[in-house]
Amino acid sequence: MKQVGLFAAVGAAVMALAMAAPAAAAELLHNGSFETLGAGAQPEGWGGLTYYVDGTHPGLVHLPEWTVQSGSVDLTNTNTVWGPASAGDWSLDINSWDAGVISQDFTTLAGHTYTVTFDYSRNAAGAPDPATADVFVGANGVHVSAANNPGLFGTGGAMLWQSGSFTFVGTGHDTIQLAATVPGNGGVFFDNVSVSGAVPEPATWALMIGGFGMAGAMMRRRRMVAVTA
Repeated sequence: MKQVGLFAAVGAAVMALAMAAPAAAAELLHNGSFETLGAGAQPEGWGGLTYYVDGTHPGLVHLPEWTVQSGSVDLTNTNTVWGPASAGDWSLDINSWDAGVISQDFTTLAGHTYTVTFDYSRNAAGAPDPATADVFVGANGVHVSAANNPGLFGTGGAMLWQSGSFTFVGTGHDTIQLAATVPGNGGVFFDNVSVSGAVPEPATWALMIGGFGMAGAMMRRRRMVAVTA
């Protein structure tokens, strides 16, 4: 019973220290600027690429790191009428041939606060007025509205970008979604999508492993003493 109590006490102390230890801030999303097009992806005749619901269009390339949940989305090049991109060479129109929804899963630390940031514009070649979409993680998010306002969003070949953000508390496993909320071809453009926040410091994991190792060594020593007494 003493051994069990010792192990529990050491374990509790290690967990308390780990929870008090600092956490590093890190980028949790992949391909948030949509620069990775997918193996074999080739721009189509209109200058960009269309990604459909996974598995429903055999032979077409999936959007790397993201899942197209409904509708379809486009990636457009910065050197076209749908440019410049906010970051890199490509940006995403959440309305391709119809309203699209994309998502990405990522791991968080439960109870820690995370920040979502993104840049947005509108399809300069034609979009509803306003073009609208939602960005959310769980019950937290924002509604994006991009009206036909050249002062805010520019014109064809000279797109301008605005920034959006919100925070949420991690659950341990979370999902970000970008979802068009208006039908039709052409809508809100997204780029530079990011989720940043806490991840365990390597020192924290070393502390936990070392602490449990120490507890085990102490228990083995007590057993040896008992045998040789």
